[in-house]
Amino acid sequence: MMNALRGWPLLLRWGLLAGLLLGLGGPPRPITVFLAGDSTMAEKRADRRPETGWGEALPAFFDTTQVRVENHARNGRSTRTFIEEGRWQALIERVQPGDYVFIQFGHNDQSEAKPDRYTPPEAFRGNLIRFVRDVRARGGEPVLVTPVVRRRFDAEGRFYDVHGVYPDLVRSVAVTYGVPLVDLHRASAGLLRELGPEGSKRLFLHLKPGAHPNYPDGLEDDTHFSPAGARAMAERVVQEVRALGLPLAAHLRTPPPSPPLHDAVVDARHAGPPGAFVDGVPVYATLGDALAAVPVDNDRPFVIFIRTGQYREKLTIDRPHVHLVGAQRDATVLTFDASADTPAPGGGTYGTEGSFTLRVTAPGFRAANLTIENAFDYPANAALPDDDPARVRNPQAVALMTAGDSDRAVFEDCVITGYQDTLFHDAGRAYFHRCRIEGHVDFIFGAGQAVFEDCDIVSRNRPGKDPTGYVTAPSTPVAYPYGFLFLRSRFLKASPDVPPASVRLGRPWHPSADPHVNGSAVFIGCFMDDHLGPDGYAPISSRNAEGERIWFDLEPGSRFFEYGSYGPGAVTGPRRPALTGAAAAWYTPRQVLGGWDPAGD
Repeated sequence: MMNALRGWPLLLRWGLLAGLLLGLGGPPRPITVFLAGDSTMAEKRADRRPETGWGEALPAFFDTTQVRVENHARNGRSTRTFIEEGRWQALIERVQPGDYVFIQFGHNDQSEAKPDRYTPPEAFRGNLIRFVRDVRARGGEPVLVTPVVRRRFDAEGRFYDVHGVYPDLVRSVAVTYGVPLVDLHRASAGLLRELGPEGSKRLFLHLKPGAHPNYPDGLEDDTHFSPAGARAMAERVVQEVRALGLPLAAHLRTPPPSPPLHDAVVDARHAGPPGAFVDGVPVYATLGDALAAVPVDNDRPFVIFIRTGQYREKLTIDRPHVHLVGAQRDATVLTFDASADTPAPGGGTYGTEGSFTLRVTAPGFRAANLTIENAFDYPANAALPDDDPARVRNPQAVALMTAGDSDRAVFEDCVITGYQDTLFHDAGRAYFHRCRIEGHVDFIFGAGQAVFEDCDIVSRNRPGKDPTGYVTAPSTPVAYPYGFLFLRSRFLKASPDVPPASVRLGRPWHPSADPHVNGSAVFIGCFMDDHLGPDGYAPISSRNAEGERIWFDLEPGSRFFEYGSYGPGAVTGPRRPALTGAAAAWYTPRQVLGGWDPAGD
């Protein structure tokens, strides 16, 4: 090398050589995450503190040796003004292959009363498409982010949104152009509903007079975030990045959680007295102790933050408006291992109805970002010889049960896992969104009304059995037109050894052979893997009051239907009844849930 450079000035020779060596063996260039957006994302001036944009909180979630965040968001900007002022061009010129650009607009675009920033819907959509194309042309990865909500509650304390069509336009562009979508609009709305009208003030700039020198007269701002609110929104962006499976997620780290947003914290590592205040919030080592602190006549969301850990407790939620929020879906685990034959404390055995890990008997319950598990070891029990006295004869084992006065229950980003009879939804209305529900025999069953939207419904293997399993066993009362609706969900196998065509979508369960029952399960726009086959449903028996065994099977009057199924298990035939398009239009979340809107509750 040095011979080849003879005659060059010495400093130039060594400079060139050093550059080549650094290029060959130096550390890789950090990924840059560019942020383009408005004031809810932007970095703030000192005279506006404590106002904080969620983009300021984002770097704390990344390994900063691998990822740097460059925040180009500015107060008051819309897609139109961001382009007109040259801000987009300045950003895009800095993007290199492998970088990410998070794009969040809509707050100001939809402000029709402010012509200096208003962008009509069609122009807004066109600007988003331009952003996507520009980033891809530079070799970067665009990520569209729906606008965060403003804090708005009506006189009855119900949250409502004011963004009109703009969030849907972002979602539409994401689908049409195959762009990763961080639905911060939906996530932030969920958080405000969890915290309610009073609790949600902590997220925004609500300052009493004299509380901060920048606002001597106080402030009530329901658009811009406090530091805690910015952190909470950044946490939800990070959750979405993980859920999307972006390569960027490999560089995430988890900073300590931010408990002051909650009414109580549960931490398995807590060694102090139950309810001892830490950073202004009561902390408990068990969820049972935290639940005991909820007022009996509770009339507002009581939010309990649960840190990562295994919580082996048998729990009943018998007070209204309890909200459980886990720190990490797969690492915050509520677990118990009772089966129907497990001895009960008061004598006898639990039975199916008593085998639950978590039972909800009060209205207004919500759970998010956690796992509910029945840990009874069904495979080990099944492997025991029939004459082994240790073998459990009734292996039903419920992870989650709704009963009694349960109604308007919401489960968001939860794992509900077990084997036989995993999810017993037997009362009221429930909404499951982006959940993973696992089991094999009748693992979603009961008399309640429920919508499962964008969920993974996962069948486990049951070696040596044919059928291997049954997904649903609804016992919908005849008087109710709807039972279970599975909407845009995925029916998957837990492992490759689940045989093809070995699982049935459902069985028409009639508890005690009740003639006033006619179970309903409807599947619309769902992916079906090959463990499902042409025999979609199976018979099931039950004994009546006289002890007579009666069999029930798919009949012309049965209420099991599909529409728009796709995938290798989406076959048609007499044992897979289908709806017409006109009939499928009647199966909507609002119809099934009797007018209740989980997004607006």
